[in-house]
This record gives sequence, C-alpha cells and structure tokens, in this order.
Amino acid sequence: MYIYNAWLPPPVAEETKKEKESFSRVISSLKDLYRSDDPDSVYSNLKWISVIDLFIKAKSDISLDDVVSVVEFGLELFHKSQSKLYVQVRWGNILVRLLNKHRKKLFLKAQWRPLYDIHTHFTRKTGPEGWRLRHRHFGMVTSLVQSCRRFFPAGSASEIWSEFRSLLENPWHNATFEGAGFVRLFLPTNAENQDFFSE
Repeated sequence: MYIYNAWLPPPVAEETKKEKESFSRVISSLKDLYRSDDPDSVYSNLKWISVIDLFIKAKSDISLDDVVSVVEFGLELFHKSQSKLYVQVRWGNILVRLLNKHRKKLFLKAQWRPLYDIHTHFTRKTGPEGWRLRHRHFGMVTSLVQSCRRFFPAGSASEIWSEFRSLLENPWHNATFEGAGFVRLFLPTNAENQDFFSE
C-alpha cells in the first residue's frame, strides 16, 4: 500500500490491496479488445488509457510485470497506428508517464529504429491533421524517445552513431544541425551501451 493511502480508514485501506488484481484485469481487457487484422481496432483501446491514468494518479501498488506488459503492448499499438496521430498522442503520453514513473525498476527492451521511422515528423511528410495535433504529436514523440532510450538494447549506440555520422562530417553544412539533433535525441547512455562510450 502506498504511503498516501495510509491515512485511509482500515476497511478502505484493505480494499486498496486489490488494486494490483484490478490493474491486471484492465491489461487483459485491453489486450482482448485489440484485433491485429483490423487496423481500426486501435481506437477501441483508447477508453482504457484514462483508466491506466487513474492507477498512475492514485499511486496504486501495481505489478511491474503488468507495467512491462502494458508498455510493450502500448508500444506495439503505437507503431501499428502510424497514420492515426490522435491514437499515437494518447498512447505515447501514457507510455511516457509509465516509463518515467517506473524507469528504475523496469526490465524491458525497446528498439530505437521504429521510433526513428515515425514518418510524420522525421521525413517531413505533411497530412490533413491540424497544427495543434501535429505539435502535440511532435512533443510526445520527442518525450517518448527520451523515455525509451534508457531501454535501448546493447549495440544501439553504435547503430545510431552509424546512422547519423555522415550528417556530422561537414560542420559547415546545414545537415550537421539535423545530425546533431538526432544524435542528441536518440543516443542512449544506459549500462548496456557503455562499451560504445569507452571507445
């Protein structure tokens, strides 16, 4: 039980111990609604984001395995809804909150390439979305990359450096600013990638 709940009356405090089971049921319901053969089924999962947010705000005692499960599932949904910016903004924001809250306790791996391949901003394709949604999406993608980079697997730093190194070769070219921005955004400094920095 979280310290904020210690002041609750004993019967209510006893009920808070069931939050772990409730969160597990939310995750299973969330996964049951998604159908990989229907690209629009990502919309049916949006109603559960506010429920997950309530567990975060309530500082509930939830299982880390369930947190890993919802983060992995959320990242999968995030990547499968490439053309649906609203879905990506909603999932991205809740993933950032979960990753930042539990970052020191989580053991998971996130790949950097799918985050870079988000075509909306990095390849400068424009769409019918409004400016406000695109602005929120850009801020969320930046936050999500910053939250995920501590979970990039070993060897990611070398791959990222290889990807953007050519942009940094000519310091007088405008591409240098772009390359420096990508390196600053993506380059992980976690323990799995320490070999890269020792070189």
